Amino acid sequence: MNIAEWILVIMLAIALFIFLVAGIVLVIKLINLANEAKKIVMTGQGIAAKADDIVDNVKGMTSVGGIVKTFANHVMENQEHRYAAQDAARDAAEQAAAAQVAIAEAEQAEKQAKRATASARSAKKAARTAKK
Repeated sequence: MNIAEWILVIMLAIALFIFLVAGIVLVIKLINLANEAKKIVMTGQGIAAKADDIVDNVKGMTSVGGIVKTFANHVMENQEHRYAAQDAARDAAEQAAAAQVAIAEAEQAEKQAKRATASARSAKKAARTAKK
């Protein structure tokens, strides 16, 4: 072969080697870039999901239905507290009435016991006087 041909073959080999190395470097950089893009996309999806949740919460609080629901829940809680207090007062009154009835019955039983005792004493006195 001629020297000119050898020079051309060497130059082409060097050029191909440079393109091969550059291609390998570019492929590695593209793989790293794809991984970074994947991380960015995942982060973006998380942010979008959180933004959707925030929008739903704000929409629920500002929409008429949400306001009515919140108001209804508040009213129902107040009613439950009021009814609970009324029930407690009613139960306390019933217990007090039952205690008063029990006291009255005990007083009646005590009076009857006193009468029975007095009757027994008078019967004893009558029996003693009858023996005399």
